[in-house]
Amino acid sequence: MTADTSNAIAKPDGSPTSVLRTLVLCDLVDSTALVERLGDQRAADLFRKHDRLARALIRSHGGKEIDKTDGFLLIFERPIQAVAFALAYQRELAALGAQEQVDLAARIGVHVGDVVVWDNEIGDIERGAKPVEVEGLVKPVAARLMGLALPRQILLSGTAYDIAHRAQGELGEALTRVRWRTHGRYRFKGVPDLVPVFEVGEEGFAPLRAPTWSGKAHREMPVWRRPVAIGIELFALLLLVAVPVWYLTRPAPAIAFAQRDWVVLGDLKNLTGQQVFDESLQAAFRIGLEQSRYVNVVPELQVNAALQRMERDPASTPVDRATGSEIALREGARALVLPTIAEVGGRVRLTAEIIDPHTQASVYSDSVDGAGSESVLPGIDELLGKMRGRLGESMASIGETSTPLAEATTRDLDALKAYSIGLQAIAAGKGGEAATLFNQAIHLDPAFAQAWLGLANIYYATGQKAKAREAVDHATRDPKRLSVRERLLAEGYAALFTTPAQMREKWSLFARLYPDDLAGAQNLALVLWQYDNDLAQARRQFELVTSSQHPRRGYAWLFLGDVQVAQEAYAEARKSYVTARQVGTPQVYLDPVNLALATREFESVTTALADEPTNGFPYFEAEKQLRAAALHVVRGQLGSAARAADAATDIAARANLESTRQRARLARVAIALAAGEPDARARLADFVDAELARLEMAATSHDLGSHTHLALAAMLALRNGAGNVAERALGALARTSANSGYHSLEQPWRIADCESRITRDATATASCLEALLDDRAYYQTRVALARAYRAAGKSDEALATARWLADHRGRASAEYLAEFAGQVPNLLASDASLLDIAELERGAGRKDAAVAALDRLLAAWKSAEGDPPLLQRARRLRGELLQ
Repeated sequence: MTADTSNAIAKPDGSPTSVLRTLVLCDLVDSTALVERLGDQRAADLFRKHDRLARALIRSHGGKEIDKTDGFLLIFERPIQAVAFALAYQRELAALGAQEQVDLAARIGVHVGDVVVWDNEIGDIERGAKPVEVEGLVKPVAARLMGLALPRQILLSGTAYDIAHRAQGELGEALTRVRWRTHGRYRFKGVPDLVPVFEVGEEGFAPLRAPTWSGKAHREMPVWRRPVAIGIELFALLLLVAVPVWYLTRPAPAIAFAQRDWVVLGDLKNLTGQQVFDESLQAAFRIGLEQSRYVNVVPELQVNAALQRMERDPASTPVDRATGSEIALREGARALVLPTIAEVGGRVRLTAEIIDPHTQASVYSDSVDGAGSESVLPGIDELLGKMRGRLGESMASIGETSTPLAEATTRDLDALKAYSIGLQAIAAGKGGEAATLFNQAIHLDPAFAQAWLGLANIYYATGQKAKAREAVDHATRDPKRLSVRERLLAEGYAALFTTPAQMREKWSLFARLYPDDLAGAQNLALVLWQYDNDLAQARRQFELVTSSQHPRRGYAWLFLGDVQVAQEAYAEARKSYVTARQVGTPQVYLDPVNLALATREFESVTTALADEPTNGFPYFEAEKQLRAAALHVVRGQLGSAARAADAATDIAARANLESTRQRARLARVAIALAAGEPDARARLADFVDAELARLEMAATSHDLGSHTHLALAAMLALRNGAGNVAERALGALARTSANSGYHSLEQPWRIADCESRITRDATATASCLEALLDDRAYYQTRVALARAYRAAGKSDEALATARWLADHRGRASAEYLAEFAGQVPNLLASDASLLDIAELERGAGRKDAAVAALDRLLAAWKSAEGDPPLLQRARRLRGELLQ
């Protein structure tokens, strides 16, 4: 900081030039009174010593003297040079005063901006002019700052503060004593705009408090804080003496921050040069702050989405003071938090600033120091505790929800860095890469509970239930390694391997305690949809998420679309799917196929499905083939459907995705039966044998799919003359599904169990199935019921049920049961119901209605491949009706 700027200010010819410079105005406090007290001679000697001291400091810090009266007008190239000079000057001035046994103090103002500089001519200088002249608005602003300052106080404008504060590491060892403060915005006489005022000084020496107002400078205050208004407020305060003590003593932040308000976490500024801090401490600050139930942190995904709307690249745009403030204003956050780590005098200093996004001014700034990297995580704990208190959170709340970061994350900063990058990969939809990074974090710290939770999430979402359960067990092995919030999340994940009742309890509790972290509402919605088939309640929970700014609301929009398809709210479902695409979600965009299956609008969806990327996940590759198989089924293209189902089976087998493989095999069996393939029953028997073996292992694999697959296979067997196969499946299910606590397991088994009695007592079978009808009944309940009504001779009831099946294609296509395991059987049954309608209408003597039902079927299957049995029967019946 010793660069010489003396030759770089004015042009060589001395003509005026405009340059960006920092001006400093110093003024000795009560210099006139000092002369009166000391006498002319002694005062003159003291001032000469003062001037020599000041000029030596000006020279050593790269400044230039412009003018001198009781103090100095100085010019510096950079604000940090001016700050370094001002700090040293105040310190040396105090030492001089102690030496001379007089009280010496100065006021200093610092501002930066464009100034006009020129060299005076030699003749003018000889007649008393200064060698260099400086003019511009910077000069009166610096003067107002100096005039406002208290003795020993250094005041800076907002611009000077921003630039100097970023370069504070250049202060060297002095930085350990330096503190920065904000004093709000001031209105200066003769200056048109408000000026943010900051202070820099040394702890225990500088005032570090707001300066008093003067006739030329006053702080901009709301009307209610002005003197007259304060008098009225004091009177009103007397009327409120009965207000509880808590309201009188709780911390009052300088910004209007209330419980459950949001903050944006800016990028960590790492001034140490140690790269291990770059990603790891950013994650640590976020995890630590997210423990609070008082403060909400805008998720990283939401920040990235805001940057994209601002047409900035999230990967390369730093979330600094300006950008972070703009994001906070866009997203409705009350504050921006800017963390910094620096190495000062061999010690590690952590700093966190709370920024008002409206003014970009620092409302609070706190720092903690430590020795070595092992002090960093405890330092962040201490710093976050201070910051949460600044925002108004009670000490009791902070203590209740604060788990030390070294316990809640990991002491290994390399492991924390791998975990942080893994979270970024998840946000980008790169699940495979995220799993690798989480595994790397676990390799470095096998007890890193949050990394295990990250893996559990990936495994569960891709159907790897056994691996997911193992990961959850590792995460919950030592509850002390999780924060209170993450512990509740882990308990919610663990409940996924128990019963829906426990799932609902855990996710409802999380939603109550952390209402703005919509993981609770999202997972509660999934339980209601996937396990309870409660479409109305699931829709309400999904809509809570979609109405928020939660970054993962794209998932909720996607799943809400599925629920709306199942409710036959097709226009709303179309809107939800479109919004899911616009909002963005790492979930592969396959679900909108369900809408096309229900409405038979195939023109665009087939191409879109083929083009949809699967991000390298075999699970989604197999799902893509299963959706393609369903699209072929509803057009009667059973050969193409069989090939797509076989492809899904092969993909899942190569990736060891056994549940997905069996789901694809079930679809293939249903297609083979519908196509009348000679080996269809053998396929069915082999499938049941495989699922019976998987059922034996369900307790350890945590894969519930075999229960539902066996129930659906039993229904297909009962309708295709394979009663012995159905009997084996139902015998096993009676021992496992009957009292499982899962609606999604119990009802499919009960449907098949009721239907198994149809040859003995069709009327009793119908009564058994009617008892299962409610808003949560699965589609196959009415498929079996239509068959029972026909067997019992109840033609009117059979016709009404067949019409329901034909008209509720949304339920057939979008019913979640075991990851849409029933989709192909449901759609085949929906089309077959048109033939049932025709036969029943013919029996009732309504020939035209029968022909109309057949025409609907023939139109739907106009591009059928070959001559499948259903079409053969439909054409034959139509010919008979038209004779």
